[in-house]
Amino acid sequence: MDNATPASRDLPPEARGNSKWHDTTDAVWKRSSLSRENSSAVVEVAEFEDGYRAVRDGKHPEKGTLFFTPAEWDAFVLGAKDGEFDIPEEYLTAEEAAIQRGEVPVRAVVAPASRETGRAGDASAEEGGAQAEGEQS
Repeated sequence: MDNATPASRDLPPEARGNSKWHDTTDAVWKRSSLSRENSSAVVEVAEFEDGYRAVRDGKHPEKGTLFFTPAEWDAFVLGAKDGEFDIPEEYLTAEEAAIQRGEVPVRAVVAPASRETGRAGDASAEEGGAQAEGEQS
């Protein structure tokens, strides 16, 4: 009989010593509506039951995942809403400037099936037009 439990299995190197790490095997990734297939990077965010968030480049998930505590995520959202991460408009296209000023609605959509897991996520979130708080990229 196998005595191994999920808690005792070998963790990937990035999980060792990382108290924020979460298993993303069954994560539902939501893609920013501003991330287009022809973009060099595609921003995807997953939320876990305990409020932690994970962020990755959906085009290259093998490059790694960033994990945020609920407090860190809240601080990021507040900063984004307050313009803390805005780019000076002289460096933006007219469309990008309109998005940054909030003139164009931004929403998260369920990411297509991941190359990593094959999971497409919860289609009901896409149909419902789920809004990603503070999503600017």
